[in-house]
Amino acid sequence: MSKLKIQRINRSLILLFILVGPSIYAQDSTANAAAEMAKKMQDPLGNISAVMSDNDLMFKTGNDDFSFSSSIQPVQAWSFEDAGFNFIARGVIPILGMAPEAQKPIIGEPLPKGESSTWGLSDIILQFYFSPKGDGAWKWGVGPMLSLRTRTTSKLAGAGWGAGPVGVLVGGSGDFSFAFIGGQLWNFESTFSTTIFQPMIYYNFPNSPGLSLNYNIQWSYNWKASSGNELTLPLGLSVNKTFSVSKGNGMDLGIGTYWNVARPEGAASSLLRINVAWIFP
Repeated sequence: MSKLKIQRINRSLILLFILVGPSIYAQDSTANAAAEMAKKMQDPLGNISAVMSDNDLMFKTGNDDFSFSSSIQPVQAWSFEDAGFNFIARGVIPILGMAPEAQKPIIGEPLPKGESSTWGLSDIILQFYFSPKGDGAWKWGVGPMLSLRTRTTSKLAGAGWGAGPVGVLVGGSGDFSFAFIGGQLWNFESTFSTTIFQPMIYYNFPNSPGLSLNYNIQWSYNWKASSGNELTLPLGLSVNKTFSVSKGNGMDLGIGTYWNVARPEGAASSLLRINVAWIFP
């Protein structure tokens, strides 16, 4: 091969690198950003600013009717380097559309008999975590959980004014991420006492950054309920995909199906969950 042909090939390779290289780098950068955002979404103690929502289409509630629950969850984390801890605040804003005689999700007794569904805002819950900084594989956080009387109708009442402790444990191994949230909530009138536990188990597909198969849903035990109606225990799976959008923003979308293998009278037999979240820089 002549020297001139070699020079032409080298120039062509250089030109190809100039044209294609930035595109490949941009794709890799976007994929890495999506994977990093997914990890933060899976970490209740992560350094993140986001608005999340769990939207449940609940089947066979009450008298075999359909009900709806949307839990909007703004979360904001702050890092206090000098003090050696992170502070995370999370809100749970429940918007419900419940059929007559349906059991409200996690909180309250069945709705009374009626001819139409009841729509509105239930009682807002606030969670605050203090998490010490460390280099270990596992981290933890504890703090108070508060309930605010924000219901738009007494039919959708939750705890009302109340409080209790809440804690979280977070870790991971390889492509798996784990988090466990547990807490107890009482109201100040001594008419409400519920224990919550939320396991979060994620498998992140290594060849598809931002894509995960997961189990992430809350269990509850209502200590004030009648015998046989205390426990709500759903089993199922969800699939989530996190996208890097632009300028440090991201979006997480998910869908899953769960069955209540243990449930109070009037609670849903199954539900379809749709997750939507926006992640801020």
